[in-house]
Amino acid sequence: MRPSSLLLVLLLSCPVVAGTQLEPPETDSPPVLRFLELRFPTQRNRPFHEPLNYLRQASITKHLNMPGRNEWVSYADAVPVILEDATHFWQTGKFKSLWVDVTDRPFNNGVPGILVIFNFVERTDMKVPAVDYPTPPEPFQQAPTNHRRLYPPPTE
Repeated sequence: MRPSSLLLVLLLSCPVVAGTQLEPPETDSPPVLRFLELRFPTQRNRPFHEPLNYLRQASITKHLNMPGRNEWVSYADAVPVILEDATHFWQTGKFKSLWVDVTDRPFNNGVPGILVIFNFVERTDMKVPAVDYPTPPEPFQQAPTNHRRLYPPPTE
């Protein structure tokens, strides 16, 4: 792995939109999309491919608030985009598995902020998926404490 790749992975282990926002959302705001994180948990958080490529492919990045802009996207409006991104990633054939967890990251003024975590298990080769949704590896089949599994959809 090139040194620049390792640096980018370390940056992605923190929220993509780092730093403190100048102004939080209004106190009566609904939950808002706050952070996006890419993880590669079965690969010691070391992706095989440049993580920046995944960020470029993800539509949800266009919905993140940038420091200095007081425009927030409600989490409810972001969910369909997140699910479309997850489905798109899965259909590329680049992953053995992937799942998306979300957790709360409230602002200092109490407005609910949401952290969205894309978890990837990359393939070294490309293969068209044989199933509609991936199955996370055994140790990752349940969302961590204080997280909610958003993708793949829960089985009934």
